[in-house]
Amino acid sequence: MSTENQLTFLKALKGGAIAGLIGAGLNNLWSLIANALGATIPKGFALAVTMSSIFPLLIGAILFFVFVRYLPKGKMAWIAIAVAFALFSFYPVFSTPQLPDGTVLDDTFQLLVGPMHLISGFLAVWGIPRWSK
Repeated sequence: MSTENQLTFLKALKGGAIAGLIGAGLNNLWSLIANALGATIPKGFALAVTMSSIFPLLIGAILFFVFVRYLPKGKMAWIAIAVAFALFSFYPVFSTPQLPDGTVLDDTFQLLVGPMHLISGFLAVWGIPRWSK
């Protein structure tokens, strides 16, 4: 029996939680570094970063479980979709003129959130399968 067939929902959720918590920590650390480099931090950004780092990786872990458990070559399919989604997540980084609350973004927004998308994308593709064992 392969490791993928032994995957349980709780193991996958554990992998997503670990990846999400690490991502939240790294992304908040990056926001401090980016601020020191001159990036403007919007009001309430730490909470938004924390939630946006944890919840998508938990959802990704659920999808990882479904793909691995019920699809042939589900792990490879999930990795391909996770990479595509991570790349697609960069679109708003470079095309959003303002936040939903109306805050107009300055030229430092890409410096602030671009690396965060890399961190979370990497943790989704690499971390969820690794920590779901």
